[in-house]
Amino acid sequence: MQTPELRFLGERPARGRVVLSGARVVNLVDRADSWPGPGRLHMGGFAYENLVPRGPFPLALRLRWVDAASAEYNPEPYERLAAVLREGGVDEDAREVLLAKQRRRRESLPLAAKLWGYAQDWTVAYGYRPGRAAVWMAVLWAAGSLAFARTVHPPLKSGEHPDWNPALFALDLLLPVIDLGQVGFWQLRGGWQWLSTAFILLGWILATTVAAGATRTLRRS
Repeated sequence: MQTPELRFLGERPARGRVVLSGARVVNLVDRADSWPGPGRLHMGGFAYENLVPRGPFPLALRLRWVDAASAEYNPEPYERLAAVLREGGVDEDAREVLLAKQRRRRESLPLAAKLWGYAQDWTVAYGYRPGRAAVWMAVLWAAGSLAFARTVHPPLKSGEHPDWNPALFALDLLLPVIDLGQVGFWQLRGGWQWLSTAFILLGWILATTVAAGATRTLRRS
């Protein structure tokens, strides 16, 4: 089916299904309370160029609309909605739609991939909120600086070490690629070894999730 305009403005159907698979329209004129719920809406291959809502249709309800489009994960309705929003200049809403797509995809993944998805979500929201990475880094750096400032650790070799700087030491642990010249010169014993190892792992997790998010953003652009 191809038509310049599709109007979906009636009352929500009490039974039956709405099948728009393969349809192509220019303008989709609709109301939030007209669409059926999950399992009764099929939009595979449904293409529209403009959304013309009649009445309030906030993004949260629009996301429920695409969620209801398929019982299993299908990226197409999310990507179509994001593209239309981006064309309309609503970039922030488009990013929210793509973030919702990743979260829906996560539900279909095995446990290990699902846990990795949660890590990406909590840190940088799958790359759609990159400012989170700076917040996490600042929090971890501050916590590490305070923790390592509680004591001065003895050097591994006398006379062959920089001055002890807890802030630089914590940052050196968190940055997996950059060498600030603090790690590898001090004797860390007991719980301090575990703490430093935890900071190294957290730094790698943060760096990897940022890289994954950046890759996803570049592919999108």
